[in-house]
Amino acid sequence: MRSLTFTALAVFLGLEIAAGQPAPPKQPVYYAGPERTFRVEVRAPGIRLGLAGPREFALSPLSEGEKAQLFGSSTRLRTGIHRAVPRVALDLGAWQTASDGTRLWRAALRSPGAVGMRLEFRNFSVGAGNVWIHDGVHSAGPYTGRGPNGDGHFWSGSIAAESVVVEYEPEPGQPADLLPRKPPFEIVNVAHQARAALQATPPSSDGADFCQLDANCYPGWKPAMGMVGLLLFEDGGEQYACSGSLVATRDNSMKPYLLTAGHCINSEASAQSLEVFWDYQTASCGAPPPTTYGTVNSQGADLVAWGTLQGGDYSLLLLKSVPAGVTFAGWDPTDPPMLADVTGIHHPAGSWKRISFGQRTADATVQIGSDIAPASLYLQVQWNNGVTQPGSSGSPLFTSPGVIVGTLTWGVEDPPLTACEIVPNYSGYARFSNTYQNLQSYLEDWPAATVTPAPASLSFSVTNGSAPSPQSVQLTTQSTGQVAFKIRSDASWIGVSSLSGQISATSPAAVKISVDPKQVPQPGQYTGTVTLLAGTAAPQLINVALTVTQPQSNVIVSINPATVTAVDGLWNFQIQLSETAGVATTLTAIKINGADYSSNIAAWFGGNALPPNGNAQATLHAAGIPAGLQFFEFWGTDAASGQQWYRLVSATFQ
Repeated sequence: MRSLTFTALAVFLGLEIAAGQPAPPKQPVYYAGPERTFRVEVRAPGIRLGLAGPREFALSPLSEGEKAQLFGSSTRLRTGIHRAVPRVALDLGAWQTASDGTRLWRAALRSPGAVGMRLEFRNFSVGAGNVWIHDGVHSAGPYTGRGPNGDGHFWSGSIAAESVVVEYEPEPGQPADLLPRKPPFEIVNVAHQARAALQATPPSSDGADFCQLDANCYPGWKPAMGMVGLLLFEDGGEQYACSGSLVATRDNSMKPYLLTAGHCINSEASAQSLEVFWDYQTASCGAPPPTTYGTVNSQGADLVAWGTLQGGDYSLLLLKSVPAGVTFAGWDPTDPPMLADVTGIHHPAGSWKRISFGQRTADATVQIGSDIAPASLYLQVQWNNGVTQPGSSGSPLFTSPGVIVGTLTWGVEDPPLTACEIVPNYSGYARFSNTYQNLQSYLEDWPAATVTPAPASLSFSVTNGSAPSPQSVQLTTQSTGQVAFKIRSDASWIGVSSLSGQISATSPAAVKISVDPKQVPQPGQYTGTVTLLAGTAAPQLINVALTVTQPQSNVIVSINPATVTAVDGLWNFQIQLSETAGVATTLTAIKINGADYSSNIAAWFGGNALPPNGNAQATLHAAGIPAGLQFFEFWGTDAASGQQWYRLVSATFQ
């Protein structure tokens, strides 16, 4: 069967290849355009019109627990963590009419100490309107309709600031008196970035070690620089950085395939969150380190295929955009000979682009955590100049400028030594010869027919742990011949009745999609993806939304009196908490005008527990508070479900 398939492929491509022989190398190809656009680069109205910043909601500074999470050990380079945005944050937003008559809803969000931010949008539906985020200089967007993924859920682009403005311009023709008080979307999380381009001055401060080599200082390798990008993506409540490269198809189709490591990106959610920065590098040899990620980038992808560490550690993504001026790498499906010169181009420590030179050395089986990377699937490289570091994962290994023979999986670690102090220094690369066998149909661009799911979006609801009924999805194709398909679920709580099959135009199929409530015990909104793969056709997605509800407390907070008058220099007032939904809850934190008084909860209220339909009062006397509007913030957690709540109230002191 293999010989027949390979012979047929050779005839199709017009190649002079005998059956069973390896395919010849593929040379790189430059992409001149036209650009496949995903985001239209249009300046946000607030920047264009020079508007003053709107009212801002500030998250608390990072807690000790968040700091520990951010800088804890990981098999990937962690660059940020996710921080929940309370729903009340958007209550501070307001409508504004600019000098040119533009009507805008505007709000600002701050995550103190962040060097960059991304926002996670949910239930996004703005029609022909536009949404931007910006810092007054740089913007991401506009985002329109149901968002770039078409399902109302996505991550914005990165903004290198600790505070960003969110601007919503409704679709033309909406009367001002009919505009909603809140915008038609939610912002549920902030990616608090702690490692970013702005840390690159001086060079030693960005985490890249002292012996790293500027790729721009080696003219013969400059063409290969345009193939390699820095990858930022979200996964499991955290943000990570890896490296990756564009890869060409045999027929130079310019399909925007990106190759990286399987241990970097292995879910559709991570792929969709992907940002790729192609020109994060010095302007020339000897030039100062860059202070931004650059303007040539891509955003969003679909996961095509991936392999585990035991299977060769590869991941192939189909980008939703690729800018003009980049280069698609070539590849060689045969291993380089022992002691062959090899070169890596990568983003060590998530820093700007570097280059390393070495030789292939003896193969070795390596244990990585609890996994084994077998010698038969990996090339071992000994470095002569330059090294790799976390963040270099997924970067290409070249035998000549632009011809890939491997992707980076591991490097040596021996604390407290730095990477440059470890001699000899080795790295392990997933063999492209193995990757090619798993991705051959895509790289050779074999013909394929699309299998289309209907509907392409499903919604489930779980109340008090009860499992909803499965839903059916019809699969069809225009092909008169049999088309083989595979189905992949990228969320543990999504079940699929069949993971593979065959259909034709006259014999469609159906699969049932189900959800497992045991996998999502906490209330909230969840999104997942079922990916439908048929040969080399672009992945087709079934978006699955799940709402998990449990009884939730409803705490009403009041300040009495609403207007507090000073008596003999003292402000006398009472804080009243009333639970009205019949659900026990716990008061966990209090802030007054941003100052934390959480340690006083027990003394003020006699404890922090609020029983079902219960009340709690604190009678307070304060001095030295300036007159004016005072803000009181309250946080709590429901005893049974763990659901969190937040309240913000104000009172006038005069």
